[in-house]
Amino acid sequence: MSCYLIKTATRVLSLIRLGLILLGSLLCMHAAYATNLDHLDSATNKAIKFNVQLGLDAWDLKTPDRSNAPLKGVDRLYLANSYTQWSYRNPSAWIKTSGQWDISSNLSLTYKARADQSVGTQLDDLNFDYRLSPKLGFRAGVLDYKTSWCRTYETDSPWIQEIDPFCTNPVTNESTLAAPGVQAYLTFAPSNYLIQGLVGIYRPKAFKYNENEFSNVANTKGVAVNNRWGWSVNALNLDNASEFRLSWLAARQENNRDSGGYRGQEAGALFMGASFYPIEKLNIRLSLFNSLVRQASYDSPPEYTQILENSMVRKSSVVEMIYQVNSLNTLGLSLAKYTNNWNLTGMNGYQAYTNPNYYRFTREGQSLAWRRDWSQDIHTSVQWVKSTNNQELAKTTATANAKGTALGLRIGLTY
Repeated sequence: MSCYLIKTATRVLSLIRLGLILLGSLLCMHAAYATNLDHLDSATNKAIKFNVQLGLDAWDLKTPDRSNAPLKGVDRLYLANSYTQWSYRNPSAWIKTSGQWDISSNLSLTYKARADQSVGTQLDDLNFDYRLSPKLGFRAGVLDYKTSWCRTYETDSPWIQEIDPFCTNPVTNESTLAAPGVQAYLTFAPSNYLIQGLVGIYRPKAFKYNENEFSNVANTKGVAVNNRWGWSVNALNLDNASEFRLSWLAARQENNRDSGGYRGQEAGALFMGASFYPIEKLNIRLSLFNSLVRQASYDSPPEYTQILENSMVRKSSVVEMIYQVNSLNTLGLSLAKYTNNWNLTGMNGYQAYTNPNYYRFTREGQSLAWRRDWSQDIHTSVQWVKSTNNQELAKTTATANAKGTALGLRIGLTY
């Protein structure tokens, strides 16, 4: 009973925290009520744009019993009940909001925030954007790394849950979303393209935004150093709406020193994406994400087993097709493959061996979705997902393959 009360209290506090974030942002925007229409700030006569989306999701999940799929085989299917920040509930409510306030002709405030059982409460964007000139600008605050094309805040997405783990699961995407920092960007328009390039420096631990992020590597000793930096180039064809993105995100991290030694690691992530319309109303997106983390233990290893060197390679490839049947109906098809490969070199200082596939798992997913807009504000989505996970642990016969399917229904409201 006490555990239940603690979990309930934690969720209530998380919702209160998100509410305070939203309230502060809305007050800054001089907004009296939520709408996705443009309003004018009476003080500056500039446009205020923001929206609020909320709803209820229900899933019918068919997966093996966890006791029959060890090594987290079921969790790594990355369905709606995988690695949730709050205790999994079905059905479950969610809310997300985004907005922009044009304070002046060259200064704006942008925010994005959400709350659901998968991520808990999350502030994904809260920054000031200052345009020094039509070509050069700067941003400061909580900033998007620009290393993905997730549809999290899109108001017309057919997906209840995207099947790319780098878009949906905090165990995988925590280090690829956002952090406090500064960015400088340059925008120019050669021929029929609009191109923006940016560079950024980020500090995830600043303002206690995320004190535990360690490139999705298990760490129980706390994070002492977490410095990130990166760049991104985005090109949009103004004639046919095709779009291309190339991004890089790097990190230097260390956990806290103690009597058992400490670990330092370097991380790098490369994202490539292309979006185009081969025919009217059909959008195709292709994306590749490659993340590499190299870790080393710098102090003498203690008596217990300690990895001296290791690397973790994570790759994700996604093909997505969305077809706008008409103004009320949208169809989606998505195929995704995610691979996690953990390589070890040396343990306890005397077993000097190299195993390029010490631990490896591959998750493949397919998904279909149909969205119906019943009015300007209300919509429903139906989504079917099939997921398989094939994994193995080297030097043993242990395997934990798992298969699962999910059928979901969403009722959503957009203001």
